[in-house]
Amino acid sequence: MLKPLLRVQLAALIASFTGMKRQKKRKTAGKVALIALALIYCAFTFMMLFFTSFSTLAGAFFPLGIGWLYYVMLVIMAFGLMFVGSVFTAKAQLFEAKDNELLLSMPVPPRDILLSRMAALLLINVVLELVVAIPAALAAPIWRMPALGIVSFVLVLLALPLLALALTCLAAWLISLLTAKIRSKTLLTTILSVVFLGLYMVGVTRLNSYVNTLAQNGAQIAGKLSAVAPLLWVGRACAEGDALSLILALAVMIVPFLVMLWLLSRSLIRILTTKRGAAKIKYVRRELRTSSVDAALRGRELARITSSSAYILNAGLGLLFEIIGAVLLVVKRQAVRGFLETFGLDSDILLAIMTLLGMFLVGFVFFTSASVSIEGKSIWILQSMPVPPQRVLRAKQGISNRITILPTLCMTAAAIWVLQLSPLRAALFAACMLLGMLLSSNVGLTEDLRHGSLNWVNETQAVKQGMGVLFSMLLGWSFTLAMGLLYFLLLRKVMSTITFLIALDVLMLLLVILTDRWLMTRGARRYQYMS
Repeated sequence: MLKPLLRVQLAALIASFTGMKRQKKRKTAGKVALIALALIYCAFTFMMLFFTSFSTLAGAFFPLGIGWLYYVMLVIMAFGLMFVGSVFTAKAQLFEAKDNELLLSMPVPPRDILLSRMAALLLINVVLELVVAIPAALAAPIWRMPALGIVSFVLVLLALPLLALALTCLAAWLISLLTAKIRSKTLLTTILSVVFLGLYMVGVTRLNSYVNTLAQNGAQIAGKLSAVAPLLWVGRACAEGDALSLILALAVMIVPFLVMLWLLSRSLIRILTTKRGAAKIKYVRRELRTSSVDAALRGRELARITSSSAYILNAGLGLLFEIIGAVLLVVKRQAVRGFLETFGLDSDILLAIMTLLGMFLVGFVFFTSASVSIEGKSIWILQSMPVPPQRVLRAKQGISNRITILPTLCMTAAAIWVLQLSPLRAALFAACMLLGMLLSSNVGLTEDLRHGSLNWVNETQAVKQGMGVLFSMLLGWSFTLAMGLLYFLLLRKVMSTITFLIALDVLMLLLVILTDRWLMTRGARRYQYMS
């Protein structure tokens, strides 16, 4: 039974990354090309980032005779990326999978269930490791390594994902225990994900400074890390071809994995079938409250969003960017004004730039882009109710706008204060931000109705990899980019910034009216018959 389970896990893994469904193999060439280009672009971007960093480290460490530290840095970076990139997937796959009881009710050995899921996690780790290892191998003078050093390098790369998987499983188990008795699991998962994302963004933005610090202080760092025996073993095995160091390093990586595999195989059934008590809620008798149809629909949409951390993180990331942008504007207001003076830019030019940046951030909010697809197979419930589809779509628009408006207003107010805009300029700028929010909501819902899919494997596919999300994102960013190019290349010399903002507001107002009209007519009919 192991081979069928491996095929199922592989198909699910491909679906989670590409949005291609297991039951539907025929796909349009355009969709396949877009997915392939997106994946290639992401991989190439990260590889170039790591190649630049490792080139700096190689030029600093090898001439000083501490080449072993180079491979230690490779192991640390690859391990960190594998751990962060797979810990929540391990939590969902091993301890909270929805098909646990279904598989256990079948004549399938529990060991095969465990091995198939561990194999999927191991494959994720290998892919993440290659993103770091390939640039590191290209940046290092491998031809100078001894033959055993090259063999050691390959064996370390093969064994490192096993160590990462062992510690990932341990961390996933601890997180699962932590969230078992918490009432608001979605909130905790979202907070932890935001923390990991924040650490990742800080690490990426400061990677060059970290690399330069490592390069300048290589000798001191080498002296401190040499006291950590496992890291020293890895470095010597790769740089010097030390056979004993290789054996010890492989043991450090493989033994924890074997121990974790043994522990999980011994207690798999108990782990998968144990129902840990959730947070107890004391019943309090209250008066029954009723609400209007519109309020009930909006409450349903809000509950759908707040019950899924994947939905919040992927569709609402722009809200975090807006808040961060507002805070940075206030904190760095002197730097913004200094930028104005240094480059001799007048306030109107900076206002145009700020308007385009604000529209770009507003376009990062994609709640409506997945609000139809997220219904999945349960869409028939609303379709069968005596509720006009227009009211359902209005509820989706309304919740998205209500969630988005406060961060948008905060960012708008911060920009107005920092730029010290006159009342007219402030009004036009605020109108651009609010109309951009409404247009982004309408375009997202339009694209989800036109390109949405209800046949997803998990919610992450609907909110992260749906064609509605992709097209609404591309349309929003393309519109902002087109307006920027049009103004700075053609219109800046023939019209003032105020005139441009008036024209932009009028254009977006027309687009909001047109998209809203489409939603209430053809879009409502599409929603009524989607299946």
